[in-house]
Amino acid sequence: MQRYLAGAVALSLCPVPASAGLEICNDTGVQQSVLVGYRQGDDWVSEGWWNIAPGACAEPVGGKLTNRYYYYRATAAGQQFQGGGYRFCTQGEAFTIVGDTECAARGYESADFAVIDTGETAERFSFRMEAPVRAKESVAKGKSAQGSAQGTAQASAQTAAQAGPGQVLQSGLGRGVHGEPFTDRLIFQGCDVHDGFEACSFIANGWKYFAGYDDPTPRALLARLEALPINTPMQVTGDLTGFGDSTAQLAVSEIEVLAPDAHSGLRAAMQGNWVSADDPNETLYIQGAELHSYYKAGYLDTMYLDVKADCPDSAGAGPVLIQTSAQHRDSHCYLIDNLAGGWMDLILMGHEAMISYRKVE
Repeated sequence: MQRYLAGAVALSLCPVPASAGLEICNDTGVQQSVLVGYRQGDDWVSEGWWNIAPGACAEPVGGKLTNRYYYYRATAAGQQFQGGGYRFCTQGEAFTIVGDTECAARGYESADFAVIDTGETAERFSFRMEAPVRAKESVAKGKSAQGSAQGTAQASAQTAAQAGPGQVLQSGLGRGVHGEPFTDRLIFQGCDVHDGFEACSFIANGWKYFAGYDDPTPRALLARLEALPINTPMQVTGDLTGFGDSTAQLAVSEIEVLAPDAHSGLRAAMQGNWVSADDPNETLYIQGAELHSYYKAGYLDTMYLDVKADCPDSAGAGPVLIQTSAQHRDSHCYLIDNLAGGWMDLILMGHEAMISYRKVE
């Protein structure tokens, strides 16, 4: 299995003695249903489910640990799990599945897991799931002692003022030092805590990019982005330091905050909850450049959105909405026929049928 850290890491790593093996504790305040994945000899194995009540713990992996890295997925009513691009086979009933490929062909689903790093020599490990932080004063405060030495002084001098259109923020990190050089125009998705990983995120071209605080981007630079609205376009320059199936991790050298573009109004009009005009069981929630789809309140998929002038193979047809599945990685291009009056009417390019959604206030 080839998997790389991609924008999400363990929630709260506590290398303290446990009864044995890998212990997972639930500090989220709601019941969590947990799955785990791990290496067993030459195979990848996934297992589930463990229902863990608030304040309780479970031991999905017993005995002395033989791997450094284990993987987990947790589901709870009304919560969206943010994985790290590590995919395993799963199913709805209790299971032990050997192998992480050809899941659908074998009658299973494929799901995104996050990583738990137990350290190089741990034989037992306790991992605590924590409630996601939704509102915070600043994720840049309170951990200055952990700051990246390189570039911190330069970025700290800029913290007095928030970033705005036309500004160029520089971190002091050199290009090509931390990974493959990268530059692209991205849509800002906000700064938050993703499974304990403090990061600002960006979306473009079917990918979600994470820049972690002090990982190695100086937190003082990223803190200046926190007050910016989601959907702000940015030119981001730096290095790609890791990849997942649909995510990548960035070390940021420079960010240029761009003014609203020709499609900013369309992106703004898409925000919020939508229900299908044909099937009221089908609903969408769009936040920034991310679309979450549901059926009968059950989660289906996450799509990364791009609003562009045209599809890759149909110049001048737009404006269009390109949706790329975070799970399956397939992309579809829709003509935006109407996005006004509380309606979103889309036509899949190459087809005549219109797909309509009504906004739910």
